[in-house]
Amino acid sequence: MTEAQTLDAVRAAAQPIEAIGALFMLHPETFAGSAANGYQNPFAGYFAGRGGVLGDADADTVNSVFGIFEPNMAGALWAEGIAVHGAAGGAARYAEQAADFGRKHLAGAEGLERIAELGERVIAAAPTQGLPLFAGWKRMPLPEDAPGRAMHVLVVLRELRGSVHMAALAMSGLSPVEAHLLNKGEQYCEMFGWPKPYPDAEAKRADKAAAEDATDRRMTQIVGAALSGEEAAELARLSAAALQVANASAS
Repeated sequence: MTEAQTLDAVRAAAQPIEAIGALFMLHPETFAGSAANGYQNPFAGYFAGRGGVLGDADADTVNSVFGIFEPNMAGALWAEGIAVHGAAGGAARYAEQAADFGRKHLAGAEGLERIAELGERVIAAAPTQGLPLFAGWKRMPLPEDAPGRAMHVLVVLRELRGSVHMAALAMSGLSPVEAHLLNKGEQYCEMFGWPKPYPDAEAKRADKAAAEDATDRRMTQIVGAALSGEEAAELARLSAAALQVANASAS
């Protein structure tokens, strides 16, 4: 395959990998699991779980890496989250929740071992410079079983692309609110704690598109260093198939 074909495969993989991570993170079962782990607010469990790989950082540091939350909201959720099991403990519990989600909702999906194999090669080869959240998740232990392992790998791949994209957005000059408005609209601004009124972000749509393109091209370099074009396309296809199974099972 040519580099252009690998770029197409990277773009094809982006949506299902993002969506399967979001399905886990926002699913009522995950919120219930966070409650069972002692988090009164499920988003406190999310903060300690997803951000706990950063260690005992302060809230401003964690929020700068996440790049999407209103700072006061982030500070409150991080403090509440790490008070329960600490940062490392929160990350370990969240990773286990992700693996359990895969065991329940990916079982029977095509090529789970292959998703893990291909994804692990990308993760192992991917650089961590300037990508602290990915670096933290890269160090997390892998489950042994196929559904749990595939889900974990998909989550880490999501953090890889997300970290690259946050860097691209920072370079674009887009604010978090503008990025939300141009992505999924006002409801996401509200979800992540940003108060109204919201600015008109339409004039920056080209900047958002440029950040997406920069993300795709950097991910093409990263994936292309680990996989052939055919393998990248295979990972995209299997990820999309896994998302279909998860959506049907988790609905």
